[in-house]
Amino acid sequence: MRLTTLLRRLRVLVLVTAAAALTPLAPALAVGPGGGELTAYDVWIGDCQVYDITVSYNLDSLMGEPTVSGTYALSGPDDCSLPYSTTIWLKVSAGEGWGYVRLAPVVPENGAGFGYNTTGSPNWNDLLCGFDGAQRYDCFGADDAKWFWQNGYVSDFEVGW
Repeated sequence: MRLTTLLRRLRVLVLVTAAAALTPLAPALAVGPGGGELTAYDVWIGDCQVYDITVSYNLDSLMGEPTVSGTYALSGPDDCSLPYSTTIWLKVSAGEGWGYVRLAPVVPENGAGFGYNTTGSPNWNDLLCGFDGAQRYDCFGADDAKWFWQNGYVSDFEVGW
């Protein structure tokens, strides 16, 4: 057998072995509270009483970094128009604690279905926080945020503006 053929086979064997060794790590890198939908009824948002608001979300990880995606749909009176600063705060609970993850999609039209949003990847230091209206404050440190991300679940949501 020629030396070049032997080297090619050895290179393939090394790549296959490395891929097999890394496979158990893949689930550890793809963690997060998950995805789902939550609905609330008779909610005041700004000057508008919304009949119902449904939030769709996906909180995950990609290559060890958090990914956040979500949007919402609402129905209310015909003259109901939400403030442009409307923000959804997903409550992530774990153990006896919780923090809020910010979703700020395009505000959908009343009764027109879900709004638009793209997946973002906030810094760990900005991921789980308290909030006041549309502003976050007192965010968790990176280590605490990572622990909540791996062990938490979405338990509720709030609407700020």
